[in-house]
Amino acid sequence: MNRDTRHAFPIIFALVVAIAPHTPGLPAWIIVWCVFMWGYMLVCLKTGWPLPGPILRHILAAAGITGLLVTFSVRIDADAFVGLMAVMAAIKPFEMATHRHRMITLLLTYFIIITSLFRSESLWIVLYLFFSVFVTTAALIHINRPEGRYRPSIFLAARILAQAIPLMVLLFLVFPRLQHGLFSMETPGAGRSGFSEKLGFGSISRMTLDQSLAFRVAFDGALPPPDALYWRGIVFERFDGTQWLPADNPAEISSIQENGPGLVPHTITLEPHKSRRLFALDRPVAAPPGADLTAGYTLVSGQRVTRKKTYQAVSRIPTAVDDNGKPGTLSSGPVFTQPDNNPKTRLLARSLVEETADTNGKIQQILAYFTENNFTYTLTPKRLGAHPMDEFLFETRQGYCEHYAGALAFLLNVLNVPARVVGGYLGGELNPYGNYLSIRQSFAHAWVEAYASDRGWVRIDPTLAVAPDRLEQNPDGSFSYSGTARDAISVFKKMGFMLEAVNLAWETWFTGYSFSEQKAFLQRLGFGTSWGTWTVFSLLLTFSVMVVGVFFWMFLRRSGGKQDPVAAGYALFCKHLARIGLARSPDQGPMDYLLTVQAKRPDLGPEAATITDMYIRIRFRRTCPDNLTKQFIDQVKQFSPARQAGQ
Repeated sequence: MNRDTRHAFPIIFALVVAIAPHTPGLPAWIIVWCVFMWGYMLVCLKTGWPLPGPILRHILAAAGITGLLVTFSVRIDADAFVGLMAVMAAIKPFEMATHRHRMITLLLTYFIIITSLFRSESLWIVLYLFFSVFVTTAALIHINRPEGRYRPSIFLAARILAQAIPLMVLLFLVFPRLQHGLFSMETPGAGRSGFSEKLGFGSISRMTLDQSLAFRVAFDGALPPPDALYWRGIVFERFDGTQWLPADNPAEISSIQENGPGLVPHTITLEPHKSRRLFALDRPVAAPPGADLTAGYTLVSGQRVTRKKTYQAVSRIPTAVDDNGKPGTLSSGPVFTQPDNNPKTRLLARSLVEETADTNGKIQQILAYFTENNFTYTLTPKRLGAHPMDEFLFETRQGYCEHYAGALAFLLNVLNVPARVVGGYLGGELNPYGNYLSIRQSFAHAWVEAYASDRGWVRIDPTLAVAPDRLEQNPDGSFSYSGTARDAISVFKKMGFMLEAVNLAWETWFTGYSFSEQKAFLQRLGFGTSWGTWTVFSLLLTFSVMVVGVFFWMFLRRSGGKQDPVAAGYALFCKHLARIGLARSPDQGPMDYLLTVQAKRPDLGPEAATITDMYIRIRFRRTCPDNLTKQFIDQVKQFSPARQAGQ
């Protein structure tokens, strides 16, 4: 294997390591594309098959870009950028015939490594990035070393990384951060909110198998009881005959009463879901910075949540009165755009409450209808047709939370009781090591709020009428945070909780170190309060440390480590000859150089031949006398062609 092909394996290995974190989010064809290209490259190196020529490489590049356009259309985001990098990285190894192209390929690998932070900023990804940088740096050193051995390259890469870590930490802490960033980059494959802006029969039940994280919640004080863990996200006030829709333009309010008993402060770390909806414990009383509180007690962010977002919320758990501490007012009731659909359900509503006048009695009559007529709670409900209410209440009688919530709200509105459907999540999985709750997409839930003139909007969860254990057990089978459930956690589950708690602590510090946090940190160190003061200080400190680091490294390079005495002796031998006009060309080996010296200065030939012979024996023979190195060095020191030329 020649020198050019010998460098291909470490470069391809570095590319594989760099691309690996992106494989869960890349389209399948790009993964197959990379595996095929790199596999063919390795086979060619082993068998001697021809590599693609320039024309074929251009055709492959055009095919890859065409595939990207078909996959991502004209969208320019992090997903498309990572896909482009992967497609180009798959073809680039075919152009490694020159040292320049090998260097460009490894430079591309560094870019791919840093894009992993677009996908995740978890502790595990950061640790993996260190490993990936180490592998790529070792490959970079390897292709620039003449002897081509792996061990020296690996050791040097490890030493470089160890020396860079202190400077990296310093730059992270003090290098000026922009308050809003240069640009906003979406997280590749950003998640979904568990439900869309439309609530149809079956839209939430489809999320029961999705175990991905929706958000985490940490409380400043004691955790609320399990029956209070309703996480509010969106209110549906319009029904078009088949699905529920939110209000067209929900009114906004500044805040509700933010003091008094029953307030629950909590911190939410929300996963990206590409929507403006924020979630909070039912019901929030004020909006965090950058968000608004609507009249439906929901939080709406000013921008779509395309990256992980941490915010503080304060909620008051609903009681017999509304959040203002007095009976609420009804600004506008739910709207039915098709009042003539589901005729059987309309007749049922009136027949259930013929002798009931008050709102609470009507609610109890409808809930009793669910419990007394063999309704069942199922994660796999049947599909419904044009009159979904009629089919659910009279035919299937099987449904998930959205079926029961939608039916109850519909029946109450038929009876002139204003009611709406609230979408969010129910429950949470306690991490005993981090003392926070994890809410997953499978916990998505819907419930009802009915308006009573003496109590305001009152929460009713009809799902509990047919599945009362829903409060204690999450849809995925995990339990709430009662003591019995905690004791029953397996060892593997406990290990998972522990690792998750460590990762959350890292993410809270790493992603939370923002412009304001950095400013506060420098102010605590006493470096001024103005933006300009601490920015100038940060730049000067960073520059000073870099300069000191460079000089310190140069000093260590000069004084540290053992110098090869044989290499130094031969260099001195060449230096002596260069002084009399016999300089050695870079492409000359020891024997070629000796022939040149003998041709131009025959008088120096015997002594030069002796030194060269000893050098070759030490360097290239497996065994040689122990004292040969000392003899070689002594011979070089005695060699003085300039003195002989003057004789």
